[in-house]
Amino acid sequence: MPEHYFTEEFPDHEYRCTTKNAQLVVYTAKFRDHKRRELDPKCPLDINWQSFGWTDHPTSNPTGMVERRMAWGYSHKATEPKSQVAVEAVGTSYNLTLNALPSRAAFLYVDAKGRVILQTTIDGAPSRLWKIYVKTSNTMAFIPKVMHVDLYGTNIDDDRPTYERIIIST
Repeated sequence: MPEHYFTEEFPDHEYRCTTKNAQLVVYTAKFRDHKRRELDPKCPLDINWQSFGWTDHPTSNPTGMVERRMAWGYSHKATEPKSQVAVEAVGTSYNLTLNALPSRAAFLYVDAKGRVILQTTIDGAPSRLWKIYVKTSNTMAFIPKVMHVDLYGTNIDDDRPTYERIIIST
């Protein structure tokens, strides 16, 4: 059985694989000035595939233009925070829309501790989004059918885990 790779945020070493695909889409903050933790205004998030399973160690590859436009990309706009987040945010913040979840508003910022936060609402609570799982089924066409989307995060106010399943198709 191949070894699984985990992050400090999700160190579940008893993880049972829930996907038929040995790839993971990873969004990472892209900085104009890394030392000052200043997000790049042209492209504040970098999107890469992390490939597992057919190599000894995970590999990282950039997503293609079609993948970014159709599924994994995002749009963003610099904004002035108009909520309690304004106290937490340092530098320029961004309204962000993930192409995979266009109905869910998100807010990208760096907090006073230097942490990059992608904030959205999960199950009614303002939350830091950590991961998204997309359940698909095979179709006769090239593009799989999305069955549901699971959002995982932590509550902005008290760090409690948050979770929501969005049913797309049955």
